[in-house]
Amino acid sequence: MTWFLLSVGAAFFMASNSAFIKRFFSDLSAWEMSLIPYFYGLPFFLAALPVIDIPPIGPGFLPHLAWVLPLLMVAIILYYRAIRLSPLSLTLPFLSFTPVFVLLTGGLILDEHLSALGVTGMLLVVAGGYVLNLDSAKYGLLGPIRAVWHEPGSAIMLAVAVLFGLTSVGGKVIILESSPLFAALVIFSLYGLVLTLILILTGKASLKNLTRRPLLGLVAGLIVFAEAACHNLAMNLTAAAYMITIKRTAGLLSVLYGWLLFKETGIRYRLLGTAIMTAGAAIIALWG
Repeated sequence: MTWFLLSVGAAFFMASNSAFIKRFFSDLSAWEMSLIPYFYGLPFFLAALPVIDIPPIGPGFLPHLAWVLPLLMVAIILYYRAIRLSPLSLTLPFLSFTPVFVLLTGGLILDEHLSALGVTGMLLVVAGGYVLNLDSAKYGLLGPIRAVWHEPGSAIMLAVAVLFGLTSVGGKVIILESSPLFAALVIFSLYGLVLTLILILTGKASLKNLTRRPLLGLVAGLIVFAEAACHNLAMNLTAAAYMITIKRTAGLLSVLYGWLLFKETGIRYRLLGTAIMTAGAAIIALWG
């Protein structure tokens, strides 16, 4: 059950990071929002590198890092654009679709085979995503699906789910070719360094905006550091599809954060949808 607890931890820190950034940094552009946690998390990632044991590096490490890192950059920028545009309770829960893509990519890339109950759990998580927009069912059976396209953040987050489906599986290969902590530290150190240079040199971000609230920025950096550690440690202990499914219960926390911090409405169906997701996650944890 260690992988399950770590996955829940990753979900908690993911939802908390999103709520924190939306609460304190929504006045910045989506580019700068996507950089804040990793800009301030960079010292933590770099400081931890000399402390851990450097593992043997497998031949697949660099080839997979070469395509995972740019895809991850695109996914994270779109992720923060989504939560900037739309309510948390209608954005993060749509990452529940990631396990469907992980199921496909995990089978192709990692040769992972999932049990019938594991697949059932994932289908429940996806069904919960449908229920989130059930108040749109008055417009027909496809109303909840059509509602996604009327909420720009929801539609963007579906695209992020596709990208995360790829990067999660590629990220697991990087872990298997090194170690969980080493992979996390390398990926996000490079992410912070490369994206900072790209966004500043292209004028998409300014150091003035990035350093305006340093204490809040450091909190964001610590949160994302904790999320990355939990994510990679859990990914090393179980099938990628299972870990990502549990992590997507961050949607449950996002609904609560949206209600408590941002006074978002329509909470009844969103809580019901996330409850279904949680049931699916429980099936995976206990019998997957």
